Amino acid sequence: MTDYSEIFAQRAHQYHAAMQRDPRARDGEFLALLEDLSATAVDLLDVPSGGGYLNAYLQADCRLESCDFSIGFAGSRIPLGSPEALPFADAAFDAVLSLTGLHHVSLERQNAFFAECRRLLRSGGQLLIGEVLTGSKVGAFLNDFVHRHNSQGHVGVFFDDAFLPRLQAAGFEAPRMTVRHYPWRFADETAMVFYCRNMFGIDRATDTEILAGLRDYLDFRTTADGRIELPWQLVFYQAVKR
Repeated sequence: MTDYSEIFAQRAHQYHAAMQRDPRARDGEFLALLEDLSATAVDLLDVPSGGGYLNAYLQADCRLESCDFSIGFAGSRIPLGSPEALPFADAAFDAVLSLTGLHHVSLERQNAFFAECRRLLRSGGQLLIGEVLTGSKVGAFLNDFVHRHNSQGHVGVFFDDAFLPRLQAAGFEAPRMTVRHYPWRFADETAMVFYCRNMFGIDRATDTEILAGLRDYLDFRTTADGRIELPWQLVFYQAVKR
């Protein structure tokens, strides 16, 4: 498995290219992560933050800190940390949020990350995670199509209900999981191919091959107004610090 920090040290610029050209494509995904956020949560941490794009979806009274595991995303606004050491004080946050970064972190390092999240949370604080579901079409697209057409490969360790007892063992209570479906939305097929090529570092396929892969694995559709909807899903977990 290629480590998250190594992956995005090499291609964070491509991720930014996708997000900056089509910043609203994944609206459904960011909003799905926030569905479980308590209305009373104000001080939030997004880690690994992948460039800090979650901030656009938060209420005005929320205070968001971002942190990343990769030098590719870290900078003046986003400090560099690691799963084992996050650069924040104890009990600093009401919620820690993590969206699709952990499937490239080893199980041992994930456990260290959960311990860090627990340290950073106030009593009753939430840990919210959105990840790729084991056995899903998204997982197959990533670990098959993307793996074959990305020079770095893609061998993600995906998530299912076996993750719940791991959260309990890490000191969190009332863990829950919910699978949510939503589309990624694009103006046309060209925009979708550009976005997916850069989001996933697909450097060994033509645009035609990427389009065929997205059709075969995920069965995108064209809406009545000519826009594109790419079906997507993740599994979302929430748990509370004891």
